[in-house]
Amino acid sequence: MGFVDYFRPVPGLSAEEVRRFLQRHGPDEYLLLDVRQPSEYEQGHLPGAMLVPLASLREQVGRLDPQKTTIVYCASGVRSRAATAVLLYAGFREVFNMNGGIRAWLGGVAGKDGAALKAWFAPAANPEQHLALAWYLEDGTRRFYAELSCRSELAAAAALLKELAGDEERHQATLMAIYEGVSGRKAGSGFPAGILSEEPGESVMEGGLSLCEALAWSHSKPMVEILELAMALELNAYDRYLVLWREAEDDGVRRVFEVFSDEEKRHLERLTKVYEAGL
Repeated sequence: MGFVDYFRPVPGLSAEEVRRFLQRHGPDEYLLLDVRQPSEYEQGHLPGAMLVPLASLREQVGRLDPQKTTIVYCASGVRSRAATAVLLYAGFREVFNMNGGIRAWLGGVAGKDGAALKAWFAPAANPEQHLALAWYLEDGTRRFYAELSCRSELAAAAALLKELAGDEERHQATLMAIYEGVSGRKAGSGFPAGILSEEPGESVMEGGLSLCEALAWSHSKPMVEILELAMALELNAYDRYLVLWREAEDDGVRRVFEVFSDEEKRHLERLTKVYEAGL
């Protein structure tokens, strides 16, 4: 492939067309590829996007599925145009460049709190401990929603907040069941106590936010700002479960994470509607 090939016209989609595509298709139907640098990705990326920097794309083409519809993006659309050309040249069936890149994406991006989440999961030495830490995140988020649902100033969103708290509790039960399948041991009544070498010192929510700090912050904020935080939590949860779905080796576990990601996506859509109604 020659230098000129990188700049030949390639199939493209607008950011809005990509948004509609992602809303209508499940994560197993497409590949969303981010070809920026790791530092850019950690600052913010589209939910579920796989990071493959442009410079290493040729080396990693073999681990990508050429039969899946592939959408490629970068910051402005220039690097992703070159990446799209590389993939088409490699025989990928259907590849689209997201015109305008992430700068044209009107909406939330996941991963801005990536450093906090990395630090949270750093102590996990095995899958059982990773599941325990994920359980704690769900618990922190559940407690946040449960607290908010009782506040009179949030009455307009109370029903949704209660539903979100209930879903987080159900996720906790599912993670406990996955733990039992992975470890071959029955989870005790105090699960996940005793699985980690050191228990978390504070309650943390999706995105790596401290529950205490989030609740203290929320007391002085209007409903729209609280809903913005809830939307950010769901967006990061959606992204995390898409990544776990992609990396899971067991088909049953993959299915669970796919269901989780679908639910987080639905939560995000419902929160957005309530948010827009309150503006």
